[in-house]
Amino acid sequence: MYIKPMFRKIHKSFWYLPAFYSVFALLLAYASVEMDHFLAGVGAQDQFPRFMVTDRENTRVILSALATSILTMTAITFSSIMVLLSTYLSQYSPRTLTNFISDTVTRRVLGIFIGSFLYFVLVLLWMNISDQPMFMLVPTLSVLLSAICLGFFVYFIHHVGNWIQVSNLIQDITDNCLAILQTKEAGKAHLNASETSPWSSWESDELKMSVHRVASSKRSGFIQFIDIDAFVKKAAEDDLLIRLDKKIGDYVDEGTGLFTYWSLSDGSYHIDEYIEHIQIGGQRTTEQDLEFGIQKLTEIALRAISPGINDPQTAINCIQRLGKILARLAERSMEEPYLYDREKNLRVILKTTTFAHVLYKTFYQIRFYSRQDVSVIATIIDALTMIAEKSEGPLKEAVWKFAKAVGSGIDRSALIDLDYIYLNSKLDELAKQTGHTKENYHL
Repeated sequence: MYIKPMFRKIHKSFWYLPAFYSVFALLLAYASVEMDHFLAGVGAQDQFPRFMVTDRENTRVILSALATSILTMTAITFSSIMVLLSTYLSQYSPRTLTNFISDTVTRRVLGIFIGSFLYFVLVLLWMNISDQPMFMLVPTLSVLLSAICLGFFVYFIHHVGNWIQVSNLIQDITDNCLAILQTKEAGKAHLNASETSPWSSWESDELKMSVHRVASSKRSGFIQFIDIDAFVKKAAEDDLLIRLDKKIGDYVDEGTGLFTYWSLSDGSYHIDEYIEHIQIGGQRTTEQDLEFGIQKLTEIALRAISPGINDPQTAINCIQRLGKILARLAERSMEEPYLYDREKNLRVILKTTTFAHVLYKTFYQIRFYSRQDVSVIATIIDALTMIAEKSEGPLKEAVWKFAKAVGSGIDRSALIDLDYIYLNSKLDELAKQTGHTKENYHL
């Protein structure tokens, strides 16, 4: 039962790839030393080109020099990472550190450097096991590994130069958010789901009053992952109805209720098997948490419009990407909370939130701190227009209501006549997309 959560945790950890390359380097070092010893024993050095055959002393010098060089490059790589992390902390958001740390390129480069260093040191140690005067495979593999490390070092410097640009960071966070939406849509493809309750109001009230139990959390932290497929499948096997009382990103304490469940038969079940499908950790992750990704973009925008940084263009870039994410969310509608098994029996009820709530949490801080910045306010209205284009009736109403809230919160003492004309033109376009042209709302 613990294999999947454990594997997911290991795969997301920073040391996963460096540890893998280190183990591979250990095996490669042992295999190359043994193979070189075997080739020397059968006198195969005459079959190799002369440039591949090196005596013991030169092999030792090569390995020592390469080990020192790789260790130096590893130190430079770590220094580059620390500089980048300091930049993220001071200028962007502490929550964005995980984007770089969990980056595959960063972990792979460190893994190759550490693995190569271990290879050189281990071969240097193990070559003393035999007294063979000539080496063939070890020098060739060492030079080849050093060339690979040099290529990855150049690539990593280029990679860091790209990552330190805020536009690339914003794009990466946006891609993560869109990937979450695509994963959710793909996950719902094989599930029977609906947006409306299968019961009438009196049936729903009767269910709430019936005998039920609450499963509590065994640890405190943020809900990082919920295996919905496993919940539906297990509930069908045990004939249970489960209502999740928490959602991805919520903080729970030890003993906090995670879900409520009803037993629909007299069969036996183990509720701990369900709790194991809810992963709780010390920090939020973007594996399923869309709101956390949105929060990262919001924090970057807030720091950009702060007086200390004063970079409204970065804030505008963030708002445009937020508009794209919410437009995609509106296009695909909100999550369907009622999930059924293959026999069309209701098994899981998810805790969901409304689109209006997500819209408000996305822009309410940006709206407040940019109430005197016309460019940022205009971009918010443009983002709302983009969202309205992909929305349907009820969602359009939520967008228009929030747009009026943005207009009422503007500091009008900082605006001039041209500002009013510019912002009202944006509102007119939004009114067309939401069907409120007759309202003739202006600042």
